[in-house]
Amino acid sequence: MELFKTAMAYLMLGAGAFLTARLGFFQFTHLIPALRAPFLRGKKRGGGVTAFQAMATALGGSIGTANIAGVAGAILLAGPGAVFWMWIAGLLGMAAKLAEIVLAVKYRDSSSQPPAGGPMHYIERGLGRSFRPLAKAYALFGVLAGLLGTALVQSNTIAQAAFTSAADFGLESRAAAPLAGLLTAALTGAVIMGGARRIGSFSAKAVPFMAGAYALCAFAVIFANLSRLPEAFRAIIKGAFEPRGAFCGVSLAALRVGVARGVYSNEAGVGSAAIAHAGSNETDPVKQGLLGIFEVFADTIVTCTLTALVILTSGVPLSGSGMELAGSAFASVFGAGGAGLLLSIAVLLFAFTSLIGWDLYYERCAEYLFGPRPMPCLRLLFLLCIPIGAVTEAGLAWMLGELMNYLMALPNIIALALLSGEVKKLVREYGRFEGAGKALRKKPKTRD
Repeated sequence: MELFKTAMAYLMLGAGAFLTARLGFFQFTHLIPALRAPFLRGKKRGGGVTAFQAMATALGGSIGTANIAGVAGAILLAGPGAVFWMWIAGLLGMAAKLAEIVLAVKYRDSSSQPPAGGPMHYIERGLGRSFRPLAKAYALFGVLAGLLGTALVQSNTIAQAAFTSAADFGLESRAAAPLAGLLTAALTGAVIMGGARRIGSFSAKAVPFMAGAYALCAFAVIFANLSRLPEAFRAIIKGAFEPRGAFCGVSLAALRVGVARGVYSNEAGVGSAAIAHAGSNETDPVKQGLLGIFEVFADTIVTCTLTALVILTSGVPLSGSGMELAGSAFASVFGAGGAGLLLSIAVLLFAFTSLIGWDLYYERCAEYLFGPRPMPCLRLLFLLCIPIGAVTEAGLAWMLGELMNYLMALPNIIALALLSGEVKKLVREYGRFEGAGKALRKKPKTRD
C-alpha cells in the first residue's frame, strides 16, 4: 500500500511537471492574474453558480485536516525538508489543476442546470466514446471516494475533535463521537439537500471565513516568534537537501513524504475540483482555470506553509502525533486550553466544508453512472456513511481515503496527457486574446 501511494504521488508530480512544460509555464507567467482572479467577482448570469462560488466549493473540498495534521505529520516523519517538496508539488500541481478545469468547462454538459462536468465528461467527449470505460472507471472511483473516503475520513476527524474537546472540558466523552457523527450528518444534509447552488452559496461564505480565521491565528504565533522565522526557512531548505540518506543531494525521505502530502492536500491531478468548476457560469475555460491556480496556491503555498511555520517557529519538540504537535505549537501562544479550542474549531470547519464539497463530486459521479432518478437514495447513503465514519478506526478511514483519491487520479492523469494538446491550444488562444486586449488598452486615443 505504501509503495503504491508513493508511486502515485510521483506519477502525479510527473504529470504536473509534464503539463507545466507543455503549457509554457503558464502558472508562473500568469500567477499575478491568478491571485487577483477571486477578487474580480463575475456576474450572477446564466444557469450556473458564479465563478467564485465554484472555486470556493473546490477550495473547501481540498482545504481540510491534511493542512494541519497532514503537514505536522510530514514534519514528524521526514523533518522540515518535507515542506520544501510540498511547495514543489504545489507549484507543479497548479498546471494539472489548470488543465483539469479548462477541459471540464470546455466539455461540460450545459443541458443540466447548473452545468455538469468533470473528468468523466471530458474523457468521453474529448477522447471519444471508445474511452467511455475509462470515464466510467473515474466516476466509480469518485463514488467510492465520496462514500469510503471523504464521508468516513472527515466525520472521523470531527468525532476525534469532539472527543478531545469533551475530555478537555471535563465532560463525558464516551458518547461524543457518535453524537458528533449524527449532528454532522444532519448539518451536512441541511446544506446538500439544496443542490449545487446552495452548496456554492454556502462555500462562498464559509470557506473565506474559515481560511482567513486560521491564517490570522497562525500569523499570531509566527509574529510572536518572529526571531525564529529565518531559522525555520533555513531548516526547510537544509532538510530538503540533507546529505544523510540522500540521492544526488536530495533527501529521499523528505521528497517522498513531502510530495505525497502535497498532492493529497491540493488534489491536483485527482480531477475532483474540476467537477465543481464545471458548474460555473464562466464561459472562458482559461479564465476559470486561473481560479484553479489560485486554489492550489491558497491550499499548499499559503495554508500548509503557515502550519509548518507555526510548528517550526514555536520551538516545541517534534514529537507525538500530527495533531498533538500542531496543538503544542499553537499552545505556545494561546495556552493549552485556547489551542485545543482553536484547533477543534478549525478541524470542525475544515472537515465540514470538505464534506460539503465532496458531496457535490460524489453526486456528479453517481449521476453520470446511474442517471438522476436514484439520486435521493444515493444522497441519503452519503449521509448515512457520516455517522459510520465517526466510529470507524482512524487508520482504516485514512487508508481508504488516500487509496480512493489515488484511484481517481489514474484515469484522470491518462486523460490529461492525451488531451494536453487541446489545453495548450486553448491557453495559446487566451494568450493571443490577452495580448490583443493589452495592445488595445495601450493604443493612444486620437482626436477626430
